[in-house]
Amino acid sequence: MCEMMIKENANRPARTANLNVRSEHADEARRLYESALEHHHGGRLDVAIKEYAAVLRLAPNAPDVYNNLGVALRSAGRPDAAVACYRRSLGIRPGVAGAYTNLGNALRDLGQTARAVEAHRRAVKHGPKSPKALYNAGLAFREAGHTKVALEHFSRAVKLEPTYALCRVEHAITLLQMGDWQRGFKELEIRFALPGRDPRRKDIENWDGSALQGRTILINFEGDEGTVIQFARFAAVLKRGGAKVVMECPPHLKHLLSTAPDIDHTINVGADAPGVDVQVPLLSLPTRLSTLVDTVPEETPYLPVPQVGGSTLSIHPDTHLAIGLAWSANWDGRAARGPKRHGDMMLDDLAELAGIPHIQLFSLERGAGAGDVSRLGFQSLIEQTGQSLMDVADLASAIDQLDLVICSNSVAAHVAGALGKPVWMMLDGGADWGWLLDRDDSPWYPSMRIFRRPAEQPWATAVADIRQALMEVLKGA
Repeated sequence: MCEMMIKENANRPARTANLNVRSEHADEARRLYESALEHHHGGRLDVAIKEYAAVLRLAPNAPDVYNNLGVALRSAGRPDAAVACYRRSLGIRPGVAGAYTNLGNALRDLGQTARAVEAHRRAVKHGPKSPKALYNAGLAFREAGHTKVALEHFSRAVKLEPTYALCRVEHAITLLQMGDWQRGFKELEIRFALPGRDPRRKDIENWDGSALQGRTILINFEGDEGTVIQFARFAAVLKRGGAKVVMECPPHLKHLLSTAPDIDHTINVGADAPGVDVQVPLLSLPTRLSTLVDTVPEETPYLPVPQVGGSTLSIHPDTHLAIGLAWSANWDGRAARGPKRHGDMMLDDLAELAGIPHIQLFSLERGAGAGDVSRLGFQSLIEQTGQSLMDVADLASAIDQLDLVICSNSVAAHVAGALGKPVWMMLDGGADWGWLLDRDDSPWYPSMRIFRRPAEQPWATAVADIRQALMEVLKGA
């Protein structure tokens, strides 16, 4: 997500500002402002926020300071306060495209999709030739479900700035979400132009899709844990082509992937890879293999459950359904502070499920989200399992013992799908491209059922559908 600043590049506070301050306070206001900027750029957000506030006590009508304060507050995970700052900035100096863009991004953080879209509309109105305004508007439109409109905005931005690699990546992702994988994956190759996004080794030949018989191929790590699990299926295709497959991955994925029959060896990210002939970035596999929506290798399970490690769940013999719950997107769980990551939920959103009889619930949460169980007083209703999971192999072992996983767009969803276990996943409008649009099934995982949250609706809408589906399953059981 790209945040745009007045007169500056994304994710940087404006260095210059009209402080609109009385002359007797000018030197002190300028000193505080420059100090706040230094702390802001250094990531010391709490100090920067206090110093921006001190500037505003001397210069209460300075729109640039309100904007920068909003940027710092949003980065610190306080989007409500950020929205108020952006509104003040616009109230003092209306019609600034960058401030409307920042306002729209903060409203997206709050899940206020319609208001976010309106703010981005105004940003484009006041900055019709601003690639960044068009880019951010495209993100908001896509999240609101207006995918074609989003694609148009990304296209306009790229025409204005053909070297805008980040926008071209989002244009490609939108094509993928719409099911145009042939064009989407080809254009996604532009991601290598982004700083830090090229995982390829300089001393290894890049695989161009040619024959692999008798050759060793390294799959470079990129994306996240879920993407690695999702794309690990392609190792079987490479293996059938006669290749020896080496997969690069984070340490907490090695145990699980090392048991896969089609992966010959795993290495940590950045580790030496002796004996490798060619390499291919993880996200380039579909385009090298000419994969389309209706040709995704969907044989499951394609990852076995490791026989060593893991723990045995205490499932009561009278339990009709043993269900795992995961409500955070990342392996490490929900962050304790900072901007909310896409796909993160709260246990509060799932609380309705805890009252269903004849089921046994197990929390697969790690990180801050694990604390939701005790915060809500659900210790007797949901068993804490996630905190004992040391790596993704442990997660796979736990999921293998369950009847069903109910989760957000998360690592747990991919693990359950790769194991062929029933998994019900909740999605909103800004979900990953791989889940496509308007489908309740997945070309990646035959055992998956998708419950989509309509735009502007609370998670309770999707959870109510899940509760009804659970009652039907229990009735059948």
